[in-house]
Amino acid sequence: MTESGETKIPTNHSEAAKKPFRMRTRITELLGIRYPIIQAPANFVGVPRLVAAVSNAGGFGILASGRLAAEEIRDDIRAIRQLTDKPFGVNLIFGSPGYEKLAEVFLEEKVPLICHSRGNPKWLIDLTTGLNMKIMAMVGTVRHAVRAEQDGADAIMVQGEEAGGHVGYVSTIVLLPLIASKVRIPVVGAGGFCDGAGLVAALALGAEGIAMGTRFAVTQESPLPISVKQRYLECSENDTLVTPAITGTRLRVISNKFTQMLEESKTSLSWKEKISGALETRRMLGVSWWRFLLGGWSMRKQYEASISELGHLAAGGVRIRKAMVEGDADSGVMPSGQVCGRIDDVPSVEELVERIASQAQGIIDSVRDKILPQ
Repeated sequence: MTESGETKIPTNHSEAAKKPFRMRTRITELLGIRYPIIQAPANFVGVPRLVAAVSNAGGFGILASGRLAAEEIRDDIRAIRQLTDKPFGVNLIFGSPGYEKLAEVFLEEKVPLICHSRGNPKWLIDLTTGLNMKIMAMVGTVRHAVRAEQDGADAIMVQGEEAGGHVGYVSTIVLLPLIASKVRIPVVGAGGFCDGAGLVAALALGAEGIAMGTRFAVTQESPLPISVKQRYLECSENDTLVTPAITGTRLRVISNKFTQMLEESKTSLSWKEKISGALETRRMLGVSWWRFLLGGWSMRKQYEASISELGHLAAGGVRIRKAMVEGDADSGVMPSGQVCGRIDDVPSVEELVERIASQAQGIIDSVRDKILPQ
């Protein structure tokens, strides 16, 4: 504790090194960045300050759009451009209430890249044709990756089961090489990455770079409250769980008092919380009830979800906000990958990106040394 009573979060300057060589892969060439390190989109974390910091450090920042109205997103895009002249992206969740209006803003602002998740990105690819905008499809299955390439996506982000947030069923170490062997466009690995060893491993598995959500959430530029960052630091690799009880679909989060209560009682969020969550979510998104229900129906058809599960999605978002914005690490929900067990400091984004690149360079050299001469 400091004299003021605040919890002191460790930082690690020992591994910060001078800038290593530029790591060129097809993804760095596609995006115009120095290192193949991408900030995975995450609601309440991917804000302008963090996005710009990642891009300024030589990586690629992605603005999260899932909890904002269209004009708020426009303001955030312009705020990023005030903080960096480097490339950055935005994410778009297909079928979410108001997603069409968000897409209009992205096209009007000519954002360099849109990371598209949930569903087929062909409609967006058609809209951006000739605009010098890139489309990266976030997928969790081989067939979705193949289809995205066929439809004209520029790159694929492969998310494995160990990632934070909504996840599928196949681990990164299995899914990544499978997809890399099936498509020709650049592939980025997401789920389980936090350091140079992970970057080298991803390259060996066929990827052209890595995306990190949890690791960038625990940095100095991250907007997370200090109490929540501290909870991430305290977690082991065994302290996450995957549950549909919060949003209606499989969500990997840090185990806490709230999630333990749901697990022990074998219940989900109450109808009262679902209804209040829907009201709050519609207000935050700034859409009409018709647009909100139309988006919900689209997601319901896609996931074959019940009306109750749609209520989960809205109420779950409010619970996530309770932790990630308000700092309630016991009653809120903290999405997290299993990689939280490997995070033990809160560096600046620049320190983190340069550390990862330096580690990767050293590991590549050391692997060569391990190969005995013929």
